[in-house]
This record gives sequence, C-alpha cells and structure tokens, in this order.
Amino acid sequence: MGFLKKITRPISRVLDKIVPNEIKPALPFLAAAAPFMAPGIMGAFGNSMLSRGLISGGLNLGSQLAQEGSDGDFSGLSTLMAAATGALSTPGSAGGRTIGDTGKSYSQYMGGDSLASTGTQSAEDFFKNKALGMEPGFAKSGLGALEKSSNYLTGVSDTLQNNLFSKEGLKAALVPVGQGFTDLAVAENRRALKDYEREQADYEAGMDEENSNRAFAIRQSMEAYGFTEQEILDAIEAAGYRAGGRVGAEEGGLMDLGGREMDMRGGGFIPIGKKERADDVPARLSKNEFVMTADAVRAAGGGSVNEGAKRMYETMNRLEARA
Repeated sequence: MGFLKKITRPISRVLDKIVPNEIKPALPFLAAAAPFMAPGIMGAFGNSMLSRGLISGGLNLGSQLAQEGSDGDFSGLSTLMAAATGALSTPGSAGGRTIGDTGKSYSQYMGGDSLASTGTQSAEDFFKNKALGMEPGFAKSGLGALEKSSNYLTGVSDTLQNNLFSKEGLKAALVPVGQGFTDLAVAENRRALKDYEREQADYEAGMDEENSNRAFAIRQSMEAYGFTEQEILDAIEAAGYRAGGRVGAEEGGLMDLGGREMDMRGGGFIPIGKKERADDVPARLSKNEFVMTADAVRAAGGGSVNEGAKRMYETMNRLEARA
C-alpha cells in the first residue's frame, strides 16, 4: 500500500484542488451509477467486459481520491467491487448474443458471420458459454453464480435506462445508491479517524508540555528551599513526572523529602504530590494562613493550575503590599 500511495497521493491532491467541495459527496453515487446509466462512457473502449471493468473501477477510484482528506488513501475492496459490477453488467449486442443453450452467436445462428466481428458478447452469455459441456462441480457452480449475477445487473441497467420512474426503477436504483452510500461512509470514517488521530497527537503534545512545566515548577520551588539535586529528582519522579512524560505514582503515605518539609510559611504554590486531595506533601504552615484547594487554583487560571498559581501569586503580592 505504501508504493501505491506514492502514486495515488499526488492524484488525490490534484483532484482535491480541481473538484469543488460541493460536488465531492456526489461523486461516489455518479461513479456507482455509471455502469448502469452511462452507456456512452462505459462503451468508450469497445464495451467489452475488460474495458468496462477498468472504466468502472477507475471511476470508483477517482471518486475516492477526490474526497476531502483522502491524501491518497482508498478502499481497494470498493474499487474491486466497482470493477466487477462494470464487467458483470456488460450487455450484449447483435453478433455477440448467444441463442438459448446452443452457444452460438446471433449471426452464427442465422448462418452468417458478418455481424460476429462487430458484436459484443454479454457477460451473462460469456459465463453461460464457459459452463457449457463442463462436468457438475465447483467450477460450473461458480460460473452459474456469475451468470445469475450478470443477468441481474444487466436487468438493473435496462430498468434504470428505460423505466427509471417506476416501482421497479426505484428498486433497481438501490444498487448504485447503496454502493455510493458505502463509499461515502468509508471516506467519512477515514476522515473522522484522521481527525481523531490528529487531535490525540495534539492532546498528547499538550500533556507533554504541561508535564514538563510541572516538573520545572517542582524544580524551581525546591531549589528555592535548598533541596539537593537528588532530592529534587526523587520528588519529580514521586510526583509522577519524568523526562517530560507522565508515569504512575504510588498511592498512600507522605512523600519522602529526605526528612524535610516544604516551607510554606511565606505562602506559595505546591507543585509536587501524587495527586490532588492526597494530603501527602509535608509542609510548614503558620497561624492565620489560608490554603486554597486545587480546584480553586484551577478555576483562577481558567482551567490551568499553572496559570491559576501565577494569578494567585499576583493576588497575594498585591494584598501583602496593602497590609
């Protein structure tokens, strides 16, 4: 798929630019309807099973690559099914149509060969002729199933071209409409998955930045109180931050700060600890001091504890200046 994507990605980007966004959702339905309702397009290269299969599969592939956000991705199964539909719905023409079970073309049955060179054998007759004379078995059953599928699809094509606005026409239209909805849903799901992966990557990047900021805040706070480098590293790890990423922290008990405590007699933010409300950080407090909860800090920062701590420091300094 990697090699194919090197080919399909440039095509997808070109189609994404030249095809208006308003038209893109309709392309899967138009591609699915082409084998049944666009005889001119399907017969552009001779109207043989091979040419029709290639044209139908190509239209399906193009409709997938033109979808916004495709970036070269496509469903190979959908393209294969479209190609099969194009091939199996191949109609016959004079000179190619066989008569009954004789295996003879129309021109041969009438005793002439002039029409045989210009006629096209239908897909139904192709599989019927292949099965003639074969012993009963898996191969003959398979050809019989393909013959029935061809008969059904050519019937759908005939109904859609000649009797579209009828009960039978609406029923026949379910075939291309179903294919179109399937392709559109696949494209939408692929786009939604890419959006989710992009949002997840952004979230994880934000978390990494947040964790790095918290680890830095722990370091700044502990350095201000004279903790050693090893004590700072142990505290950062115990708090659940290491190398910019989040790791699990053990539950229960006070944090081991080497027998020391956070000196909070002058007030300040507590950036360390296993989790909020764990009450696991030994700290020195004094009479008449007031400690805010983590929720209050977060609310002060509009959802960010770091921003909340900054604003509370500003408030504390402003109020102390008035005391």
